Amino acid sequence: MARRLAGDEDPARPGVQGCCLSLSHGYVGRVDGTTNARDDSFVDFQVDVPTAGTYTMAIKYANGTGATSTQGLAYNGGAWSTISYLATAGWGQFTDSVSATLTLYAGFNTIRLAKSAPFYAGGTGYAELDSTTLTQ
Repeated sequence: MARRLAGDEDPARPGVQGCCLSLSHGYVGRVDGTTNARDDSFVDFQVDVPTAGTYTMAIKYANGTGATSTQGLAYNGGAWSTISYLATAGWGQFTDSVSATLTLYAGFNTIRLAKSAPFYAGGTGYAELDSTTLTQ
């Protein structure tokens, strides 16, 4: 089973099996400049999975910084891990992906990717997320 979650696309579009919440109107990194990016730069994905178990989350991204960038990943209130995004050919060129293994509950789960957030010290650089896909 694969469930594609929203990234830059509209979470209301058919085929998207989760929804997301971003305090920065869809951006992780507060590129809109309206508040302090170190305080609340994250996106939450609310996913409903049919069975408890181990899932792989693939994150399709672009990183035009020329260096590795990082974000924090946490789910269901658990500990933070680090996601590293190697440099890509440029911004808007979503040819690379990284993956993480998650142990999810049957039913609703919250997955957070963060540049910075409460209880997370902060990532480095910038990454542009295209989509995330969960498979079991």
